[in-house]
This record gives sequence, C-alpha cells and structure tokens, in this order.
Amino acid sequence: MTGVETAVVAAGRAVAERAVREWLAVRSSRTERESDLSELIRANFRDRMAPRKFANQVNGIALAVEDRLRPLVEHEYGGLDEDARAAVLAEVTDALRRADFSDAALFEADGDPGALAERVLRRLPPPRLGEAEDRLYAALLAESVECVVRMVRQLPQYLPRAASETLSRLSGLSGQMERVLARMPIRTLDAPEGRQDDAAFERRYLDHLSRVLDEVELIGVRVDNFRPVTSLSAAYISLSVTGANPRERPGRLPIASLAEPPEEAGGLRVESALGRSRLTLLRGEAGSGKSTLLRWLAVRAARGGFTGDLQAWHGCVPFLIKLRSHADGRFPPPGRFPHDVAPEVAGLMPRGWVERVLAAGRGLLLVDGVDELVVEHRPAVRHWLAGLLAAYPGMRVVVTSRPTAAEAEWLAHEGFTAALLEPMTPADLAELVRQWHAAVRECPSLPCEPEELEGYQGALLSRLESAPHLRQLATTPLLAAMLCALNLDRRSRLPRSRMGLYEAVLEMLLERRDAERRIPDTVALDREQKVWILRDLAWLLVSTGRSELPKATALKRVAQKLESMTRVSYPPQDVLAHLLRRSGVLREPVPERIDFVHKTIQEYLAAGQIVEDEDVDLVVRNAHFDDWREVAVMTAGHATGRLRRALLAGLLERAGREAARARSLRLLVVSCLETIQEIPADLRDRIEECFRLVIPPVTETEAALLAAAGEETLRRLPDDLSGLRPEHAAMTVRTAWLINGPAALAKLAAHAADGRPNVTSELIASSAFFDTEEYARRVLSRIPRGVSLRVRRFGQLRSLRHLENLTALTVDEEVTVGDLAFLRDLPRLRSLEVLALDTEHVREIGELSELRYLRIGKPRPGPVDCSGLAGLHRLQNLRLNLSVRHDDLSFLDLVPRLTSLGLTLPDGADLGPLARQSELRELRLHGAPQRADLSSMAGMTLLTDLTLSSVTPVGGVSAIADTWPGVMTLTLGGLADLTALTGIGKLWLTELYIARCPRIGHLEDLRGLPHLTRVTLRSIPAADLAPLADLPRLSALVLYDLPGPVDLAPLAGIRELDLYLGGGQQVINEDLLGDSVTVLRM
Repeated sequence: MTGVETAVVAAGRAVAERAVREWLAVRSSRTERESDLSELIRANFRDRMAPRKFANQVNGIALAVEDRLRPLVEHEYGGLDEDARAAVLAEVTDALRRADFSDAALFEADGDPGALAERVLRRLPPPRLGEAEDRLYAALLAESVECVVRMVRQLPQYLPRAASETLSRLSGLSGQMERVLARMPIRTLDAPEGRQDDAAFERRYLDHLSRVLDEVELIGVRVDNFRPVTSLSAAYISLSVTGANPRERPGRLPIASLAEPPEEAGGLRVESALGRSRLTLLRGEAGSGKSTLLRWLAVRAARGGFTGDLQAWHGCVPFLIKLRSHADGRFPPPGRFPHDVAPEVAGLMPRGWVERVLAAGRGLLLVDGVDELVVEHRPAVRHWLAGLLAAYPGMRVVVTSRPTAAEAEWLAHEGFTAALLEPMTPADLAELVRQWHAAVRECPSLPCEPEELEGYQGALLSRLESAPHLRQLATTPLLAAMLCALNLDRRSRLPRSRMGLYEAVLEMLLERRDAERRIPDTVALDREQKVWILRDLAWLLVSTGRSELPKATALKRVAQKLESMTRVSYPPQDVLAHLLRRSGVLREPVPERIDFVHKTIQEYLAAGQIVEDEDVDLVVRNAHFDDWREVAVMTAGHATGRLRRALLAGLLERAGREAARARSLRLLVVSCLETIQEIPADLRDRIEECFRLVIPPVTETEAALLAAAGEETLRRLPDDLSGLRPEHAAMTVRTAWLINGPAALAKLAAHAADGRPNVTSELIASSAFFDTEEYARRVLSRIPRGVSLRVRRFGQLRSLRHLENLTALTVDEEVTVGDLAFLRDLPRLRSLEVLALDTEHVREIGELSELRYLRIGKPRPGPVDCSGLAGLHRLQNLRLNLSVRHDDLSFLDLVPRLTSLGLTLPDGADLGPLARQSELRELRLHGAPQRADLSSMAGMTLLTDLTLSSVTPVGGVSAIADTWPGVMTLTLGGLADLTALTGIGKLWLTELYIARCPRIGHLEDLRGLPHLTRVTLRSIPAADLAPLADLPRLSALVLYDLPGPVDLAPLAGIRELDLYLGGGQQVINEDLLGDSVTVLRM
C-alpha cells in the first residue's frame, strides 16, 4: 500500500470514528468525547461480542468514506506528487481529531453541515503547504466535516438504558450510513448544488481553450484547401508599451528577493506593464497585436504558464470576450462568459462556476475591441465593467481598443491603468520576420521549396536594414506579416506604401496564386468580380458599425449584389462558399457568423466601395467618429482628382464650422496625406494652415496621427523647441522619431541639447528605433545633462563608448554580461545596474570613482570575487544579489560611506566587516534559510530601515529591538522559524511588512503600538485583525493572500484608513466599514 493509500484509509477511519464517537459519548462531556473509541464501545456494550460487531460496522463506514475521498485525492488533485497528497491527508486527519462536533457547535451552525464546515475551516486553516495543497486540504476537510455531521444527524441518539435495543439494529448500521453518504452532495461550502464537478469542468474548459486559441492565422499566406495557421505560442513576440504607470502602491510588497525591478526609463515590455496593474486598458493602432496578445494571455492562463512579471497571474482562469460579437450593446453576465469563447463545452458548466471563480479572485477577463462597437454602445462597456468589478473586485481585467476610440483616461474612474502599444523596434521586426518564416515552414503547401525559406528570410532582413521606407511601413505585426508574405510570393519585389501593400496582398490572395496554380473550382470569379462583392460586404459592415455579420445576412447581401452583376450566374450560396473557402479575405470564425480576416482589410475594401459610389460626403459626415478615421484615410488613397479634393475640402470645411471637433478633423486631414500622391493645388494654403493649427501635438495619439503624414509633417516640425511647453516639446520629439529616417534623425540631433527631462526621456526612448551606434554618436552624446539609459540588447553595449555623459546605466537581465570592459569608457557613471552578470570578478566596476549606486545580479550559480569594489569611496547604495567568493566580506571595510546595503548573507561568514558599517541607515539581508546572530551589529546606531529575508535572527524580534532600537521600518519575509513578534513594542515602528512567515499565528504583539502607520500582511496564518484596531495612527493596511475570508469587522471603528486588498484576498463584513475607510484592490 502506498503512502497516499495509507493516508486515505486513515482519513476515512478518522471520519467514521468521529461520527461514531459523537453518537456513543455523552455528547456534552468533552472528556468522554475525546476518549479512545474502544473505551467508549466497552463502556456502552457489556455483551462480550458486541464490541467486535460494532467495530466491523465502523470499518464499513470508513470504507464508504474512503470511496468518497479517493477521487478527490487521486484525480482532482492528481497533479500533486504522492508525498504532498499524503502530507495533506495527514493534516486533514489531525484536524478531524481536533475539530469540535459538540451539540453546542452543531446548534451554533443551525445543524447545517456546510456552515459547520466553514467554521471548522476558519478555526483550522490550511497548513500553508503550497497553493494546490491548501486547496486540496480545504476540499478534503469540508467533505469530511459534511460526512461527520450528516451521519451524526442520522444516527439514533444513544441512551444508556437503550443500549440493547440499539445493538439489535447494528446489522443495518453500515448500509444505512452508506446510503446517507451516497445521497449527500460532495461539497456545499458555497454552492447549493455542490462543487463536486467544478474541478473537472475547469480542466475541460482550460484544455479546450489551450487547443482552440493556440493558433494564429498567417494573414497574407494563400494555400490550398486549409487555413494557414501556426501555433500562437511559437509565433508570439513581446512588444513594448508606454504610459503604464499604475497608481501609487501602498508601500513595498515584500519580498521575492533583493532583485526588485527598477523603474524603467522609456517603454517597457507589455508583460511587465500588465503585471504592474490588476486592471489595464491596452491601446494600440490597427494591426498592433492587441487581439493576438489577449489570445496569448488566455492560452498561457489555460496552461498555467505565466512566469516573470506575470507569475502572480498563475492559477487565473481566462474569459475572452470579443465585443464585436455583442454589437447590440448587450454584454454577457458572468454565467455566459464561457459561451463566448468555448461554446462547445459551455453546456457542461456547473451552475455558478464562473461566479465562484470570480469571487475567489481567479478570474482573468480579456475584453477585446472597444473600437469595434459603435460610439453609442461604448459607455455601456464602462457600466458593464463597473458592475462586474463591484461584484467581483478581485478579478483581473485587460481591455483593448484603438487609441482614437478610448483615451488613456477612459476607464480611469474604474481604476484602470492605460498602456499604449509602441510601434515595433527594428529588433522586434527582425524577430517577427524570423518567427514568421519558422511558422510558415510548417505549411504543407509553399510557393517555394522549404530549404529556400532561409534565403527569403535573409533577403528580407537585409532589405529592411537598407531600405528605410520598408522599415517605416512595417511598424505593426500585421503590416510586417504582410510584407513577409509578399516577399515570398513576389520573389522579393515589395511595395513602397501602405495602400500599395494592401492592394498587393489582395491581388495575391484573390487572383495570382490560384491562377498560377491552375486550381479548379465549381465557381470561377475573376479578381474584379470578387472585389465587387467583398467591397459591398465591407461597406455594409462599416456603414452599420459592425465587425461581423450573420451568415444569412451576408448571403442575402451577396444575392442582391449578384442581381446587378453581369456574367455571373452562380447561386448566391455557392459564391459565398467560394469566397469563404478560397479568398483568404472572408472567413467564418464561428458557425453562421461572417467577418473579414482583419478589420484593416475590411476598412480598405469599404473605402474602395465608397469611392466607387462617389459617396465621399458619407465619409465627411461621419469623420468625427473614430471608427471612420481609417476609412477616411483609405478613401483618400483610393480616390483621385475630383473625389479626393471633395473629401479634403469637406473635412476642412467641417473643421472651420465645428469648433469642438476642429482639432480632430484637422488631424484627420493631415493623416490623409499618408495615402495621397499629391495635394490639390487650390487646397495647399488651407492644408498649410491646418498643419500650423495642429503642431505641436499635445498627446501621444496626436503625435501618431501627425506622424502618419511622414515627411510632410517632419519638414513642418519646429527646429527650435525652446518656445514650447515641456510636454508639447516632448510630443514633438515623439512625432519625429515615429516618422523615423535620416531626416528625422537629424532633427532629433538638433533637439538633443534641449535638456528638459520630458524631452530627454523621449530622446532616450527613441534610441531603440534607430541604428544604435549612429544614434548614440549623433543624439545621446549631445544631451547636456546626465543621460540615463537601459540596455536591452547585447549590441547596444558597443555604442556606449560614445556616451561619456552617461550617468545612469541599467543592463537588463536579458543581456548576459561576461565582460565589463565597456565600463572603462563611462567615467561619469553615478548609478549602475548589471542584472545578469556572468563573470567571476568586478574589477572594472571598482574603477568608477563617481559611482553612488550599484546593483549587481548573478542569476547563474557561482561566486564572484567582490574585492574589486574596494575603494569605491563615494558609493552610498550597494545591492549584491550574488554569492561572494569565499564568503569574504572584507571588501566592505574599504567602502566606507555606505548608507544603504543589500546583501546575500553567506551562512557562517565573518560578519565583522558588515558590523563595522556604522553609517548604514538601510540594511537588507537575504540568503538561504538560516538563523543568524546579528547582535554584533549593534554599532549601526543610525539604522532605521531593516529587511530580513530568509534570515531569522537568533532571539527573534526582541533581538532586533535590542540590537537596533532605532528601526522604524521593518520587513520580515520567509522566516520559517519565527513564531511570534514578541518584543516588537520596544521599537519606534512606523511601517511593518510581514510576508511568508508560516508560524506567526497571531498579531497580539502589535496591539497599541503608538507610532505604527502602515502595515502589510502577506501569506501568514494570522488573520484576526482585532489587534490592529488598537493602533492609534494606522492609516494604511495591505492584506495579501491571508487565509480567508478575513473578517473586517474589527476595523469598523478606525478613522481615515486606506485598506488595500491584493491577490484576490477574500474578506467578509466589508459593509461594516465606515465611510472613512477606503478599500482599494490591487
């Protein structure tokens, strides 16, 4: 018998014995209730054979209970290893022996087994063995408590004088108990119909999402008889965003390690931005990868694959909602979420499952495409989200939109942080090209031999490097993928404009590939006929503000169109089927719903229909709606002569009449210049005036709209920024780098001497979009004040030699540094972070005499000789997340001015050099779990901020108070041996952070501390907040991953408190808090 099987048997026996004991004992007597079962049997049955018969019946009950517990252990949580499951069962068995099943306990719960189970779980919380283990513990204990209670209620009451009669009925006792167990729901903690199917359905749902969402269509690739798709997991590339600055957090959330991520200058990766905020509004232009990102998030969540900055999302259940499927403005309630993304399995869902997931804080709501709704329905999205967040405040939400449909502040009131997807950098573009060619290699039908793909890839990368117009064209994943497809199809002959690119893609998809391959079909339509029909469908979608059509509506529209077409006699259903099967443009994403492969293609075709109908007045009338902006730009590109002039003149006239919309309409006129070949002569002065009125741009969205006009905008941007406000000057710089190219680089070089922080920040952010070496030499080297730079690619290190004015440098963890020689060219560095060191010494760092701040991380094992740091006499802040060679800390004696130190503490090392750092005000000690005698450090009399992570002080908190009585900020993390906070009252504490200390079971030692203002509690068993109610100055409290639900009632009397709840923290009695308590969920 395995360890798990033994443990299941023990748990089943424990349930049976508790039920029988409650029956046999005089149930108000605690002494008898805790007596050995055999003693109780002998005391109640005088007949010599009766005890043996009774014990056999108890065994029968135990076997029935085992049958109920075994599926939970072996199947529902089968992913846990055997030792973990056995440990959980042992904890459950122990808890059953300690649980109170007295009459008083049953009466207090009104005899309700679910209510009593909740009480038992609160009093005997999970043992913090791990997230999955604790869920198994809660499920098993709840199930076991229900078994005990329901059996006790069914058993006949024992009275001593009725023992003989009871004994006569013993033969039926086992069968009776088995029938009771068979009838009862397995779990009813918070679900009236039970939760026995929750885990099974969740697995089915997540497995389904993992399969159906893990594909991305290769737009622009035309092959026979199948949809060209590839694995989304393999094809996904990470992009950068700006503007992801979540509201101020309530202090540090302790401590994973000393390697806390620094604040980034410029853009950051989208995964980092999402990880910083529970609620995110992600804005991006058409084709920028918003929908792909949401699908990738859903797949990662379904597979439990979140890492890095998104590690806290592990365990989330994704729900993807495409707003285009709710064009009527009626958005689904939680119970309908699975029907949107997984209708094939939604019918199997247990009632209330989604609500339970959301209430537990595990929901990940992914809302795609605010811009795909008509304007009048968009406010309803806000109301829908506000209602969901009010009901389920722990859920995570990501909403996407084009920038023109949702300004950065659109969801600010609901607590959302806005982030804007940046154009792809050259490095991003090169990565996409490589991944695209790797993905297309898996297609069974290619326009070339598979071994030729590498040549096409190399040729395209070379052209992108040497042809600025192509780089400027491929700023989004969609456009870049189209370039890849055309490069393959046209044997490297590529268009020079966006309109030319769309036209070439349509030609390839609709005509050339089938013609060249002589593919037979029952329907034969030429390219012009296909375009005629597709344009009409696209116009219908645009004019009605929709992104998809019922198939029946599309069929009716095709039939109407065919009536006016000559030379086409095919039935409408055959024509529609042909377009769905062979065009590569139209598709049926779900049964009976029709849409275009991308909204950009839809807008391009609709614009062609508008020009065909000579109805540019329609565009002018709707130009103030953001969902018509791209249609207007492409209409300008399709139109010629009279129609083009009519469109531009109409927009200018509206701008002159409507003051409230004048700026947005003028920006649209400027955007139209991207797609037209010439400006009508009689409109040149008016368009010049239009430029004058919209330059400088004032927001990132305006900068992007102006940049669309390229050189026309660039030559009108001011050469001197001194007369502009800082934010307008910064957006002018942003416009220039978005336009890119040699002329833009020259303009940026002219702005380098500006020196204002906003402008400098944009200049640094733009370095990723130009040749690294040239940009460093011509722009960054001219910035007058100290430059702060973050290196994300190894190649950037070579360019640093041009930056003698560099004062702050961060080398990202993605860049492994094996040679520090480049630092010799940077004598003015005052701040340095090397996050992935791969060398055994740091001599070059010791030569940086101006250094004030140093942080070094070494993710790979192996010690580092830190003696080279000796002599950094101006260094004030040092962070070493690495192992020091020979555990030798003596170099610290020669770094005399440290005021802040973070150190991986060697176990058993001589702490003398550390103890002699008498100027320290902040100390952070990290290391392998260990106990350390820190009393020798009493000489640090100035210390006010102390962090101990996995380093438990001998003597506990009392020893801390004796050694450093001046500590005001204390952080304790991962201290497995710390059992209490005894002695904490001797400190003058103002801030306290406690995380992952599994043996701190109460907070009584905090009661009445006079100066404590901020408290963070994370992943500790103590959940009784009553002692905190006696803190006279408490103003901020953070609760994160406490065993819940946590009762907030003790906080009801506190005035002016900010209460932060993180990690899906469950609470009760929130309604008792006064108006002066502000609840914020992170």
